[in-house]
Amino acid sequence: MTEGTFDDLYRSHWKDLCQQLRKAFGSGPPEPEDVAQAAFERLAALEDPGRVRNPKAFLLVTARNIVYDHKRRSGRHFEYARTVLAEYSGQSLDDLSPERLLIEKQRFQNIRAAVESLPYKQKVVLRLHRELGYTYKKIAEETGWSYGDVYRQMEYALAALSGALKR
Repeated sequence: MTEGTFDDLYRSHWKDLCQQLRKAFGSGPPEPEDVAQAAFERLAALEDPGRVRNPKAFLLVTARNIVYDHKRRSGRHFEYARTVLAEYSGQSLDDLSPERLLIEKQRFQNIRAAVESLPYKQKVVLRLHRELGYTYKKIAEETGWSYGDVYRQMEYALAALSGALKR
């Protein structure tokens, strides 16, 4: 697939792909535009994208798989949050009183804000390790950072999150 062909493909299918994703899955998360971009990136990353007989179908199936992967990960995060809440509160999520639920919701918002305030490297390392299950070695290989730097960034991130949890 030549650069011009890929550009034409992008121009002709981008809007339709975003509309189909929005219709099937709503406005996000993940946002349809982000998913469409990721699908195009995967097509471009193929060793021989010209061998794809139906690029439009490839993009749609790839995009849907990206959304399904995101939803699976989100489900695991919810279960993890449920476990953490039960561990810290001694109650299951279903047994929480409105007051306790409000307190736990505030704690969760504090942690979310703490994650958002982390420096770039710490966010990357935290996401790759905790969400995607990468080892420190694999993170170092993927990012080009040293193993020691990855380890330190994770330690700093966990310390910041621990501090946010104590507040």
